[in-house]
Amino acid sequence: MKPSEKLYWIKVGLALVAAVLCVALQRFGNIDGTLVFMLGTLLYLASSDLLSGWLKMDRGHGLKVGVGAYIFIWIMAWTLLYTIFRVAPL
Repeated sequence: MKPSEKLYWIKVGLALVAAVLCVALQRFGNIDGTLVFMLGTLLYLASSDLLSGWLKMDRGHGLKVGVGAYIFIWIMAWTLLYTIFRVAPL
């Protein structure tokens, strides 16, 4: 597998982790959605930078690989999980 393919699939997994983290912070930490959104974006930028260095890729290219997949999966999973946990009593 090429380094860009590895980076893509790692970012897909990180998007799911970021969504769970965002829901947990919103639900149990009572943190505003805007701050949680900024955290998810920061996680993307930091992970892209670190993974690009780890996979020995150009940082600009590493930032662009998987951006659409990350954003789509992160927002979709975050919305779905937040809706489920918002309705379900804890």
